[in-house]
Amino acid sequence: MNKSLVLYLLSYFLCQLSYSQKEDYTWLLGSGTLNQLNFTETDFSLSTLNPDSSLRIHITNASISDSSGNLLFFTGGAAIYDNLGNIIENGDTINPGYIRDSWQATPGAYSAKNATLFIQSTQKKNEFYLFHLRGDTIPDLDPNGNNGFGTNVFFTRIFKNNIDNYIVEQKNVSLISDTLTDNGIAACRHGNGRDWWIMASEGGSNCYYTLLYSPDTIVQVHKQCLGVKSFYTDGGQSLFSPDGSIFVRGSVKDGVEIFDFDRCSGLLSNPRQIPLSEFGVNPTNEYLGSVSVSPNNRFLYVLTSGRVFQFDLESNDIVGSKFLVHNRDTAQLIDYVFTTSQFAPDGSIIISGSVGTNLHRISNPDGFGLTCNLETKLPLLRSGSFGLPNFPNYRLGALTGSACDTLGVGIKELSAPIEILLQPNPASTYVEIDYGFLPWQSKSEAVLQIHNLLGEKVYSMPLPQYSGKQIIDISKFAAGVYFVGVYDRGRRVGMERMIVD
Repeated sequence: MNKSLVLYLLSYFLCQLSYSQKEDYTWLLGSGTLNQLNFTETDFSLSTLNPDSSLRIHITNASISDSSGNLLFFTGGAAIYDNLGNIIENGDTINPGYIRDSWQATPGAYSAKNATLFIQSTQKKNEFYLFHLRGDTIPDLDPNGNNGFGTNVFFTRIFKNNIDNYIVEQKNVSLISDTLTDNGIAACRHGNGRDWWIMASEGGSNCYYTLLYSPDTIVQVHKQCLGVKSFYTDGGQSLFSPDGSIFVRGSVKDGVEIFDFDRCSGLLSNPRQIPLSEFGVNPTNEYLGSVSVSPNNRFLYVLTSGRVFQFDLESNDIVGSKFLVHNRDTAQLIDYVFTTSQFAPDGSIIISGSVGTNLHRISNPDGFGLTCNLETKLPLLRSGSFGLPNFPNYRLGALTGSACDTLGVGIKELSAPIEILLQPNPASTYVEIDYGFLPWQSKSEAVLQIHNLLGEKVYSMPLPQYSGKQIIDISKFAAGVYFVGVYDRGRRVGMERMIVD
C-alpha cells in the first residue's frame, strides 16, 4: 500500500459521521504538534494542530465536534482547549491536585486512559458536559506516593456565550467521591434515546457506580457489587458495546469482566470473566491494556502489549471461543505496542501505538478470526500517544419497543430517501461515500451496492452498524456511469450517480 493511500485511509477511518451525529469525527493525539485526524478534510490528508504548541495529549484524551464534524474543543485531562489549541475561558485547572501538577512539565497532559468524555446537553444545543475521573495519591494505599488512585468523578459544564465563545461556567463538580479504579469511565445512551448513563468502578472491590444524566440533574442511581474484586490501579479500559447491551472492563490485573447492561434501568447483570491467565502475558514486557466490541456486538477484542485476541460474545463458552488474531514472541522486545482501542465512524476499530508514529486498525471487526483484517503500523505525521479519544456511541438511538422508549425519539421508518454524497465525483481510484447515519437496528441487513448502466451489480458490501461513511476502491472499474445505492432490509433508501473516468 503506497504512502498517499495510507494517509488517505487514515484520515477517513479516524473521524466523524454525518447529518448531526458527527461528534466523534475529529481526533487529536500526540505531544507538541498534535496529529489531527479529521474525516471532513476534503484532501483526505492527516494534518497537525498548532505547530508551535507544547501540548501533550498523551494518555487522557477526549474531544467533541459539531454536527458537521468540525472540532469544537478537546482535553488531555488537565485543561480544555478550543479548536486552535487555546485554553477556553476558565478552562484551566481541570482535575486539580498532585497528579495534575506532576504532569505539567508537559502542559495539558494527565495520566489516566479513558478518564474523560464529552456529552452534549440533553436540552441545549450550545451546552456541553465534560465528565472526568480525577486521581490523587492516597498514603494509606501507597505511603511512598508513587501511584495515583482514582478519587472522584467530576463534571465540568461548557456553554457558548452571547459573543459566540465557549466558556466554562462550572468545573470540577464532584459526582462520586471514593477510591476508584483507573479503568476509566464509560457512557451509554439511555433507552429513552435522550439521557445518558455514566459508569465508573470502585477500587479494591467488585462494585460499580452508575450515574444518570438527564435534563434536570446528574445523580448516582446505583452502586452495584457483582463480579470479580478489582485492584486499585492497573491501567485497563472500560466501555459499552456499540448497542449498549454489554459493559466490559478490561484490567491489567483482573483479566476481562463482561456484564449484560439494561439501558432502561441502568443495571448490570450476568457477570462473566475471562481470567488474566487466559492471555499468558509475560510480566517483563507485556500487559493487558485494551478492549473493544465489534459493531455487530458479537466479537470482543482484547489487546495485550503485542497481541490481539478475539472472543465470541454469543458463544456459550466465551473463554473457549478465544482466537489469536496477532501474535508476537513475548520473550523478545515489543514489536507492536497495542495500548488503547476505539470504535471509529466507519465501523472499524483503531488501536493506538504507544508514543511512536504508528496506529493500527481492525478494518472488519465483524469478521471471524483473521477475516477481521488487522492492519499494523499505519503511519502518523507526528509522534502519537498511548491514549485515543474516549467516545461513547453518539449514534445510538432509543431502545425501540422497550418500556422506556417513551419520548418519541426512537427509530422511525424512513419517510424520504436519504442523501448520498460522493467525493470526488468524477473519480478514478477511490471514492468516499457518505450516506449519513441511518438508525439501523442490530439485526439490520443494510448494504451498499454499485450498479452499472446495464443494471448489473458490480460491487456490494454490508454496512457496519452505527457507521456513516465508507471508502471504496474503484481503480478496476471501467470508465463510465454507475449508480451507488444504499439498501435497508431489501428496500432502496438512497441512490446517487457516480462517474468513473
